[in-house]
Amino acid sequence: MNRFALRGAIAFSIPVLFVFVFSVVHPAGYYFLAAGPLCGLAGGLAFGRRWGLPIVLGLCFGLIGLMFSLQDTRSALFSDVIWTGFVSAFLFWVAGGCAMLTLPADLRFNGAAALAIPGAIAGMAFQFFYGPAHFLFDLGSRRWWGDSPWPHLLLWLIAGAGGGWLLGLKWQQDLSREKAMKFSPRNPWAEASIVCGLLGLGLGGLYFLQSRLPLGLFNSLSPASAAADWFWGWGLLAAGVAAIAAVKPNRRLRAALGIALALTLVVSSYRLEANPWKSQFNSKYAEKLLHENAASGDAIYAGNLILAQAALDNNDLANAKRYFLQAATTPGARRIEQNGLDVSVARLLFDRGEKDAVLEYLHRGRDLWPQGAQVISRWEAAIKAGRRPNFNTRGPGGQQGIPQDR
Repeated sequence: MNRFALRGAIAFSIPVLFVFVFSVVHPAGYYFLAAGPLCGLAGGLAFGRRWGLPIVLGLCFGLIGLMFSLQDTRSALFSDVIWTGFVSAFLFWVAGGCAMLTLPADLRFNGAAALAIPGAIAGMAFQFFYGPAHFLFDLGSRRWWGDSPWPHLLLWLIAGAGGGWLLGLKWQQDLSREKAMKFSPRNPWAEASIVCGLLGLGLGGLYFLQSRLPLGLFNSLSPASAAADWFWGWGLLAAGVAAIAAVKPNRRLRAALGIALALTLVVSSYRLEANPWKSQFNSKYAEKLLHENAASGDAIYAGNLILAQAALDNNDLANAKRYFLQAATTPGARRIEQNGLDVSVARLLFDRGEKDAVLEYLHRGRDLWPQGAQVISRWEAAIKAGRRPNFNTRGPGGQQGIPQDR
């Protein structure tokens, strides 16, 4: 086993574990912010290069950790997981590049790439658990998860252990002059781009043909938009990996296949949001949701609102009002209690002059959202006075309402 790689992985990981054990014991503070700087300091010292390398890594990792701590809004979109991975890869690539500048010229190697690869994986893991998994598994209501900084722990464990291992591996190769000039017929990036494209298409098709979504219902009344986002996200990932494969000196035909799959996913993502597929998928998804969760208040509420939105997309005003009011007949939905009434369909019906239907929805909503009675009263007063209400609230998925409705 490569001793430099093992030393790097252990040195980068141990400070992270200590910091998060301390954070569990003292959950009130922001102690998790110390994970990045300590990870960089300990990891740099593990390679015995005086203080230049650990100080630069500590500072860069500290800035990266601070940027991730500024994350506020939880996005349930899969494409945001991919974007975060790209941004994280760039940040760790810069950190690795700066760290290499502290070494003597004859000892420098591609440390930027060594940190960028696990950095990309770490960023995607962070965003997945901070966003989609938070909604899919309702992590906010679990005592062991709650507001604890577990996504930050995953970020630094993956980036630290993976980055330390690859840094040590490349360092050992550089010292033993193994890296050299040997031509390798392998281009794993090309294969990886093809795998990403096939995974996106395969999993998407498997779920979409059954009127389901791979990561559950996102905070949108158009499940087709979540389906399109799924293809868009995998297309971005496949394109990014294929772009790296294309600059390699071999296996470019496979890289071209990866690019073709990525383009197929991107084009498909636009087609998924176009009718008639959009309305058909949304309607079938909602019907399946209602059929399989007949006793769930959340499902009754969301399913009927999705059907109302689909009816509006087809200019079927009568059915849109019917489903709209049926949504408010649910015996109770926990998401409404947490986030308030969804008013996206109410906004559209109001714009079409259906004020009576909107008022009836708000009247029924008082029982579903008693703590929002004051807000509902303001909306009702505005409608009765002939003014446009400020429909700026949170829907069942936690999405902020559109603030332009003044």
